[in-house]
Amino acid sequence: MSLIKELKRRNVIKVAIAYAVTMWILLQLTDVMTGILGLPVWAPKLIFLMLLIGFVPALILAWAFELTPEGIKLQKDVPLAQSITRKTGRKLDYVIIVSLGLSLGYFIWESRFEQKIAEVEQAREVALVEAPVVEPVEPVEPEIDLSTLDIDRNSIAVLPFANRSTNDGDIYFTDGIHDDLLTQLSRIEAFSVISRTSVMEYRDTTKNLKQIAKELNVANVMEGAVQRSGDRVRINVQLIDAFTDEHLWAEIYDRELTANNLFDIQTEIAKAIAGALQAKLTDSELASVSDIPTDNVAAYDLYLQARRFAQNETQDGYQTAIDLFKESLVLDPGFKYAWIGLARAHMNNYWTFGGDPVNRDLAIEAIEKARAIDPDFAELYMAEGFYWYWGSLDYERALYKLGKAIEMMPGNDEAYMWRGWVSRRAGLWDQAVQSMQQALKLNPRVHYNWHEYALTLLYLHRYDESRLAIEKARAIDPDNFWGKSTEARFAIQQRGDSQAALQLIIGAQRVTDYDIFETYMLVNMLADRFDDALAAARNISNEMEIQLGQITLREDWAAQNLRFSGKVDEARQAAAAALFRLKGLRAQLGEDRRIDLAEARIRALQGAGPDEVRALVEKARSAAPADKLAAFELELRYAQIYAIAGMVKEALAAIEPILQPPSDTSVKRLELDPAFDAIRNDPEFIAMLERNR
Repeated sequence: MSLIKELKRRNVIKVAIAYAVTMWILLQLTDVMTGILGLPVWAPKLIFLMLLIGFVPALILAWAFELTPEGIKLQKDVPLAQSITRKTGRKLDYVIIVSLGLSLGYFIWESRFEQKIAEVEQAREVALVEAPVVEPVEPVEPEIDLSTLDIDRNSIAVLPFANRSTNDGDIYFTDGIHDDLLTQLSRIEAFSVISRTSVMEYRDTTKNLKQIAKELNVANVMEGAVQRSGDRVRINVQLIDAFTDEHLWAEIYDRELTANNLFDIQTEIAKAIAGALQAKLTDSELASVSDIPTDNVAAYDLYLQARRFAQNETQDGYQTAIDLFKESLVLDPGFKYAWIGLARAHMNNYWTFGGDPVNRDLAIEAIEKARAIDPDFAELYMAEGFYWYWGSLDYERALYKLGKAIEMMPGNDEAYMWRGWVSRRAGLWDQAVQSMQQALKLNPRVHYNWHEYALTLLYLHRYDESRLAIEKARAIDPDNFWGKSTEARFAIQQRGDSQAALQLIIGAQRVTDYDIFETYMLVNMLADRFDDALAAARNISNEMEIQLGQITLREDWAAQNLRFSGKVDEARQAAAAALFRLKGLRAQLGEDRRIDLAEARIRALQGAGPDEVRALVEKARSAAPADKLAAFELELRYAQIYAIAGMVKEALAAIEPILQPPSDTSVKRLELDPAFDAIRNDPEFIAMLERNR
């Protein structure tokens, strides 16, 4: 008998096939359970090695032994006539058929339902700490047909990556990889990539992919997970067509944990997505996404931690980020992105928290360090744009730098939003609207951006469009005071409805953001709620009194409300106290237009004569910044000061031009403003209102 025939007779070949198929099934199950149970990345390799080692003994056992009704015997002890290997072979055939069926079933399950793994894991974790409850049956939502929507076929939403590491504290690392991948994809002009802040709300969502795609207006959705274990990192990603729910591409990257490997993986993912969507990368895009800014994994880790703290947007958060960026740069002084992160943290401290010029100087110093490493990269131009806008109020140069950043990162929503803000300051209102619209397309789920867009339209007196933008903001976060503040201003400016504005602004006096607090004061004063405004003024913090654009002391607020409520003597006392504090600030800050403006208002409240008031207002006006947004806000303040002083012609000269857009005022608002009570019955003032009604 030939060897082949004997192998067949003894079922060795069938045992080999059954073993191989079973081994494949076990390896696939191991791969799934590794993610669910949080097993180390080497676990599948160990199991594969054990199964591989067992393959040869299994064949030897199949050759040497036979299963008989009396049990397992050596082949040599079983007479050929009594052998039942044919029956055993048929049983093995059934085993092979069932195994192949299971393999095919698993393959179908993996290709269509892999996204459910995360939901299973989450349900398992909840079950460990909560008693089972009977959930109400959810209504079946209608099928969403994305083909009826106007969606860019190359639009992508990269959902937050799942943290598969056993250490929950590694979430900053997982989010950092996710953020960097978004940045890489934003460099590719062929893609329209939804930004970080819009996708983060879907971290633990129960919404299906079509619902998410509809809300974000995208055609493709990417999911992924990151697992860090010791000196290894595993990143698995998959790109799904939201129209058909089909997988376009998927990959698992299992590498040694080095900075080079992390950046290489991001590059490979960007290239793979381009291939899946049939988008061609230009040479400059390819070079940009292939950039490796540091080879020090510890420096990169500190950088990711710093970015996470900076995203808190608090003074403590920025300061902690600064400390972490510095530590990153100790490990790698050539890490250009860490220098940019340091510069931006300093600029945020300067603009948002006190205007200390030391922070501004440290920001430009960090920018120069980054430029010395690489004079031509998008993040550098972004940081320079922030600096020239915030640090120097040089809007022309800021727009140029932001334009360069957009050329290199055409999918970066932040660059567009910043260009919108700077364009407003430069008086380029059409460009401001267009830039904000592009930012909202890339980042549609950010409440603050809708608020800013609504304000821009409000300044242009495009009330219907502004109202729609306000409704978008409200739908995202109905309790946010930024949106309520904008809606209150809309009610005042468009309808003169102080009561509606009052309802919106309840509680805003406790918010630490000055713009919201100022809206609270404005609305209460326009509604003749002077006692409420006075109580809020007396509780204002020292930090809130001094802003980059203006100085309004608590005594100043008190003097205004006392004067408007008819308490003239008390108003003069408060004004005297405010003037005393202003003198101290002038000794500290020197010549400052903000002090000049505050002094002009306080002198008018004290009853100073026209010449003195006019001189102070003109001094403040002569030093005003070349800022088209601040211009109409300042003209309103000048008009209020002149009106308090009873100077009708000067008040009208200041106010009438800004009754036309762009401005933050209207006839309806002026009719409510108590600052104009002293001239309200003057024929010229009445005629001016009628001309512009």
